[in-house]
This record gives sequence, structure tokens and C-alpha cells, in this order.
Amino acid sequence: MPATRISLEDHRVLQNLAARTGKRHQEIIHEALDNYQRDQLLDDINSAFDRLRANKKRWAEEIAEREF
Repeated sequence: MPATRISLEDHRVLQNLAARTGKRHQEIIHEALDNYQRDQLLDDINSAFDRLRANKKRWAEEIAEREF
């Protein structure tokens, strides 16, 4: 099994979360990574829409397509 070093403070946070939730450290880390990955995906999507909205012609095409 791979091992990753974390700071003492992060380990304390992990221990506290495990004590509060009853979940294993691995479960907490998995959920945190899953949430982080989802947040990154949503940030990427939002950035793509910002770029689309900045292009007036392409944004108008997008709106027209939605209304079709």
C-alpha cells in the first residue's frame, strides 16, 4: 500500500474527523479528494463558460441553441 506523509497538524485534523464521524482515515481522505476533484471540475466548467460568455458571437449562438 502506498504511503504519503502529511503534516502533524493535518494528522491531528484527520484524527479529530475520524473520532467525530467514526470513519476510517482512508475514508475521510477519499471523500476529501473526491470533493476536491469535483470542485476542480466545477471550476474548470465555470472558467469555460466565462470564456464563452466573453465571446459575444459564440455566447449568442449558445443562447440561441438553448432556445431552439
